[in-house]
Amino acid sequence: MQIDKNITYTASLLFVVLTTFIGAQSWQDLTGKAGPTDWKCHVIQPDPNDHGPDGINIHDWDQDGNVDLFVNYEEGKISRLYFNQGQNGNTKLWTDFIEFKHGKCEDSGMGDLDNDGDIDYIANGGLVYFNPGTAKLRNSSAWVKMTLFTQEGRVPKVLDIDGDGLNDLLVAGSFWYKQPVKGKHDAKNWQRFVIGKTKWVMSSIFYDVDKDGDKDLVVQDRRQETFWFVNGGPDKIYKPWPRKSLYNKNNESMFMIIEDVNKDGKDDFLITGGRIGEKKQKLILLLRTNSAGDPQFKELIIEQPLDVEKLGKDFFPKGIGLIDLNNDKQKEIVIVPKLGHLWQASFKNDGFNASDWQVKTIETPGHNTRKKMDNAYLGDIDNDGDIDIVTTEENGGWGVIWFENPEK
Repeated sequence: MQIDKNITYTASLLFVVLTTFIGAQSWQDLTGKAGPTDWKCHVIQPDPNDHGPDGINIHDWDQDGNVDLFVNYEEGKISRLYFNQGQNGNTKLWTDFIEFKHGKCEDSGMGDLDNDGDIDYIANGGLVYFNPGTAKLRNSSAWVKMTLFTQEGRVPKVLDIDGDGLNDLLVAGSFWYKQPVKGKHDAKNWQRFVIGKTKWVMSSIFYDVDKDGDKDLVVQDRRQETFWFVNGGPDKIYKPWPRKSLYNKNNESMFMIIEDVNKDGKDDFLITGGRIGEKKQKLILLLRTNSAGDPQFKELIIEQPLDVEKLGKDFFPKGIGLIDLNNDKQKEIVIVPKLGHLWQASFKNDGFNASDWQVKTIETPGHNTRKKMDNAYLGDIDNDGDIDIVTTEENGGWGVIWFENPEK
């Protein structure tokens, strides 16, 4: 039978239009609906204009006992501090917020950068917003803005690098600004030091890798490998740090964490694979086998609980966290993929064999309409005693979302 090509084309086009429309509206029908295991996905703020929320900082800024969310919007060039509305409102849209306008911002951070006891906010690496204190918190104009530099700087981290008791600002796993003793709100008083070169940093973790008593810097670089900069001690802290490879068997890894995942007393390195490379679409576990010195480990590769051959290259693990999901006193690895269902991995025995590990999905309605999720940010959003999972979704309209842990 001959099929009219125009009819076929029109039907295909109509399908695309309807699918796009339904997908764009789907969060309204699916938010707060329970999946087979009672997990729900709640929308904090949708993203109908593709402003691209792309990072979350969790903290109780107004000190009311509920954690709030500071979110940066990459394409929208804004950041918003969303105030948690408590048990009667945290599963609804969060309409109570203040807003800051700035340049493109793909990453953000938080920490006390002026030593006054209040948590400050860092947008885009170079823009620091100093917290004016609880009394003036909701007045965005009261936040003092300081510009350290103007180019985009990924993964800003607040930590005390030189051990002087004052938090410094680390940017892109590469350079850091030392907090001055006086004139903290004046950029000219902040000295800049370089640790080493990086390209596209996904994670940077200040951690004592060799167990020599000072903290090194572990970097997950999407365009290079996983490596670490060796802290040479107080007399070498202000000079470039020696660089050592940690893991180079994948071409595009995403986020990572360092945790003792199998409870043997040694911290392990957990990495999510991207869409290309030898370990694409895998969860990579580097289980440490030595206690000090350059790390040695056993590599385990965990497969997703999905048929990736059918689903395509964009179904890959991205965000990662380690939490006790079901209050059984054992933490599970939780994965936020770029798109699709969240999933978890847990082990039996000593966890040193791939056969010890089991994976299963965390199903919530609307998984196929969330197109580009980010890292796993962990916090008790509904203040019910268990840890929930927060993330952002850039291209499906969902925006800022959280997954409610059904355990109590």
